[in-house]
Amino acid sequence: MTKNLYKKLKHYIALSESLISKHDLKEVQHFFEHGEYEMAFEGLVIELMIINKYPEQYNYQEWENIGLEFRLDKESVFDSELWNKFKKWGRKHSKLD
Repeated sequence: MTKNLYKKLKHYIALSESLISKHDLKEVQHFFEHGEYEMAFEGLVIELMIINKYPEQYNYQEWENIGLEFRLDKESVFDSELWNKFKKWGRKHSKLD
């Protein structure tokens, strides 16, 4: 993982701290701290979709690019339909659908 991608993911987690539950935040941070960056991003997206909220400065294209970098369009650990759900959720915010 590139240093830039690492920084972006860390920033997105920080922006989401006030939105998701402390328990869910701990899980996301656990994956991040143990180098499971794909799982951290996937978990973060799932928790945000569940509450149907978006962090400040949310930019669908940037989040989609991270998801593609992590190959979540090909394989997901927690939800086999994650990519389709993510695209629908993300594009709704950006009013792209």
